[in-house]
Amino acid sequence: MRRTGSAGAPTGRRAPRRWWRKGRLAVTAAGLAGALAATSVVAAPPASASATETVIVTSSGLLSPVSAVLGVLGNVLQQFSIIDGVEATIPTALEPLLAALPGITVTPDVSVSVQSVPESTGPHTPSDDFLQQTGASELAAQGDTGQGITVAVLDTGIDNLPDFAGRLIGGVDLTGDNSPFQDDYGHGTFVAGLIAGNGASSNGQYSGEAPGANLVSIKVAGASGQTDLATVIAGLQWAVDHESQYGIRILNISLGFEPFESTVLNPVDQAVQAVWDAGIAVVASAGNAGPFNGTITSPGDDPLVITVGALDDMAQDNVADDEMTNFSSVGPTSPDGWVKPDLVTSGRSVVSLAAPGSTVYDENPSARIGTGNFVGSGTSFSAAITSGAAALVLADHPDYTPDQLKAVLLGNTSQGPVGNPFVDGHGALNAYAAATSPPMNLAQSALGLIATILNDTVPLSPLDNTADTWNASLWSGASWNSQTQPTTSWEWNGWDWSSWEWNGWAWSSWEWNNAAWSGAAWNSWEWNNAAWDGTAWQGSAWDGAAWSGAAWDSSSWN
Repeated sequence: MRRTGSAGAPTGRRAPRRWWRKGRLAVTAAGLAGALAATSVVAAPPASASATETVIVTSSGLLSPVSAVLGVLGNVLQQFSIIDGVEATIPTALEPLLAALPGITVTPDVSVSVQSVPESTGPHTPSDDFLQQTGASELAAQGDTGQGITVAVLDTGIDNLPDFAGRLIGGVDLTGDNSPFQDDYGHGTFVAGLIAGNGASSNGQYSGEAPGANLVSIKVAGASGQTDLATVIAGLQWAVDHESQYGIRILNISLGFEPFESTVLNPVDQAVQAVWDAGIAVVASAGNAGPFNGTITSPGDDPLVITVGALDDMAQDNVADDEMTNFSSVGPTSPDGWVKPDLVTSGRSVVSLAAPGSTVYDENPSARIGTGNFVGSGTSFSAAITSGAAALVLADHPDYTPDQLKAVLLGNTSQGPVGNPFVDGHGALNAYAAATSPPMNLAQSALGLIATILNDTVPLSPLDNTADTWNASLWSGASWNSQTQPTTSWEWNGWDWSSWEWNGWAWSSWEWNNAAWSGAAWNSWEWNNAAWDGTAWQGSAWDGAAWSGAAWDSSSWN
């Protein structure tokens, strides 16, 4: 019998009321040392001040996070090796003091979820036409099924189904249930099927992008589909610790949360950067909070990872008629302003594997297809298809680094439905072109990133941000897209984006750096009237479940 109990966030978690940044309080190191020393001798705080909270404490300086936590009478729950950080409980009243220590950042251990969201528009016929659109079928005909490449899936577990026979080679359950191959929610199995299902459950009708790839299950959420930052970081750490044991080359993360601090300070972003630097390419979903700007979720907001949005393939093989979905999250990222997503691929009404008896299976009977398959929508599934495509590329080029893999995937896209870098990135995924193209080099690094202070303005010019993947100086010898672009002219070296002058800062005659932003144009023009104060901003789209609820990056079940 399948368990239905929740393995979600521990009790006592709460949404962040605020976030404290290092240096937020103007105090000297000597004063802080004295304050910490005083905490060991002062009388116990009154009962009303005895509340505690669970946080992630990281350090970028000489002071260790363990020492910092103990110094404010906190309790270390677990220590991470992938980042210089710990999960801890601390007195809520002493949070500002802890955050003011030099080099210390305190991040609330917020909930992260893969729970489904309502379908945004009527779905088309369920299909697996992504196999033809990405060229995976053509690669399979030539013998490339992703064989020998291992993809780790950080999710709700993977049911040990016939579709994965002999290729579900390992895993871990960080929810405490010790069942990495039991998916009580149903999301991880669906994701794994898109990556590497071989069609056994449907007599060969529906298969994944790379049906020969191996899978590793990193289970971070149970039947509720909910987890927390600390568990996600622990899962990322496990992937690095077991990289050589299972030959992990790709890590799929089809979950996320609304970022509230810079990628430099965000502990999950720090962790995915460490995974990347360890030689594992990270593929992350963009989020399902579109079509508004600034809605890319974390860790998809990190500049190093491959961030994937969702297009609608219209259940047909030809990419020419594709459309963007209206749920796929849109850049630039908040608060840093990185240009995301990196690319897009099918994410509406795609067919994959069902996990019978799971939460989504039981709650969505109309989404069942036959006895073993299911249909769903979301950028979670676009990321999964891209992870499968990455396995196809690595099967042909096993020596590629994560940077090189990202370069060929982004440098060989088909034309996107929109041609807007904040909406469909570099274009639509083309696995065949990426696998058969010459190598491309991408030089990117998390080193030197500058934290975005709350309310500060981030320049949108690519040339002003050396960590931005749109900066031409980061790409050497990459021919971005040799295909003819009939409707959009993207001159990468000249930075001419369909007549949008990036270096001249002329955005349809809106001057970005002058008084048009700080003057009356912003203080009075259309900002204080109904366009901003009306229901579109105060209504359910902003205050409702789409922002405060459990679902961000996962599925929409039809």
